[in-house]
Amino acid sequence: MPEKDLEAYIEELKEISEKISQEDIKLADAVTLYKKGVTAADKASKLLKKYESELEIIKESEMD
Repeated sequence: MPEKDLEAYIEELKEISEKISQEDIKLADAVTLYKKGVTAADKASKLLKKYESELEIIKESEMD
């Protein structure tokens, strides 16, 4: 299964946020969505760190 891009994780987090904000959500569903959100946020964070690292490499190579 291919890795999602950053935009897909952000969209997933928005959808989770909207669902978890509903007043009639059951606790079990909220917990499940929270776990999915934590996973999506972690993956998005790792992608951002990867991109930052790649940009640092580019920046350093331009300084040489």
